[in-house]
Amino acid sequence: MDTYQIVGIAIIVIIMAGFVQGVTSFGFALISMPLLTQFIPLQQVVPIVVVLSLLTNIAVMINARKYVDLKKIWILIISSIAAAPAGTYLLLYVDANILKMFTGVLIVLFALALIIGFSVPVRNEKAAFIPVGLTSGLLNGSISMSGPPVALFLSNQGADKQTFRANITAYGIILNIITVCTYIFTGLLNTQVVTYISWMIPAMVVGVLLGIWAVKRINEVTFKRMALWLIIISGIWTILAGANIV
Repeated sequence: MDTYQIVGIAIIVIIMAGFVQGVTSFGFALISMPLLTQFIPLQQVVPIVVVLSLLTNIAVMINARKYVDLKKIWILIISSIAAAPAGTYLLLYVDANILKMFTGVLIVLFALALIIGFSVPVRNEKAAFIPVGLTSGLLNGSISMSGPPVALFLSNQGADKQTFRANITAYGIILNIITVCTYIFTGLLNTQVVTYISWMIPAMVVGVLLGIWAVKRINEVTFKRMALWLIIISGIWTILAGANIV
């Protein structure tokens, strides 16, 4: 496959992933990562996806910024950042495939419970953000899967779609910035990666704008179901990856 074919397929993938991100404010990596790794080396795909995820989050934030409540989620952010290094050590001592399958099963079960209407709203959200942030940080540091715990908690709390999108986006931006800085330090953002990113940015913009346009036409019930089904897909994919099926 030559460079032009790779770029052409990548553009389609990025538009799809950008659309999902524009609608739900997460899921960009879930859509793009497994597809891009079919024809681009993983060492290049990971920084490409993280940088584009940062850009998609910034684009969504411009649209949803007035709904962000940093006073509420700062505990979540700090907890996640604090736990991320421990996640790396967890990966050293626990088999990554076991971590993936265990995490995937839990995510699917919790998401299914929310879909059928079971939820236990937490009154003290700030206190609850500590274990949620720690879990998210551990998963980010070990298997690069920080989004689902936060998305599940916000869904459990019955957050409306604008609050859901805004807070998970603000959280994602901060984690993305930290991750991109580590990639710059380690040299993963090389010339080839930057070239791919520059080709994919227009596709990302198109996808995100289409998603932002679409979410305005989606009611709250449909939005929440879409978000939960996306979480379930991510959990199933994680289980399959842990079992080396995909």
